[in-house]
Amino acid sequence: MLDALVADLQAGERVVFDADGTLWRGDVGEDFLRWALHRKLFAARYATYEAIHSEDPVRAYAWAVEVMAGAREDELLSHSRAFFAERFAGRIFPWVRPFLAKLHAQEVWICSASPRWVVLPGAEALGIDAEHVIGVSCEVSAGRLSGKVELPVPAGSGKVAWLKKRGVKPALAAGNGDLDRDMLEFARKQLVIAPPDSANALVRYARAHRWPVLLA
Repeated sequence: MLDALVADLQAGERVVFDADGTLWRGDVGEDFLRWALHRKLFAARYATYEAIHSEDPVRAYAWAVEVMAGAREDELLSHSRAFFAERFAGRIFPWVRPFLAKLHAQEVWICSASPRWVVLPGAEALGIDAEHVIGVSCEVSAGRLSGKVELPVPAGSGKVAWLKKRGVKPALAAGNGDLDRDMLEFARKQLVIAPPDSANALVRYARAHRWPVLLA
């Protein structure tokens, strides 16, 4: 399946991946937020995130960056790298590195609804250019996060908006959830990642439209 997806890609074409549940198991943004709030790195409660998420997931993704207001960017990156190395390096799916090796002639991007600073260590671990990482972000002034989120949040149609803003038209896009569907439809070719027992909305949509589904 993966070889067939790569077979007709041209050198320099763009390949875009969602991050959480696509490149690695679990949600690095949520887990980092829980970890950071437990250590009182930010003044908020994880229960607030859960309450917002239950009503509006996209709003919750923005809130996860808003609570970082005032944090030093260098310290946030240091915490994110330590967290990823400890908790997520071993969660990268086994198929990912071999597949990325097949994409050596393509330009690889990540487009995620997790905070950009938390996704960056995963990109580094996979050899993906930091400039090719789109995540929830905010202005940084004098080395500190403003907490004012740059909209739209890269989820659902927001992913397409950010890709267009960056001039990226994917030849291939990969995702695992319904908020990736707009990005997948924007791409020429699609790949859906799903756990073996998954029957989520994106998987059902993919099977109905004959998109490849990789069980991971």
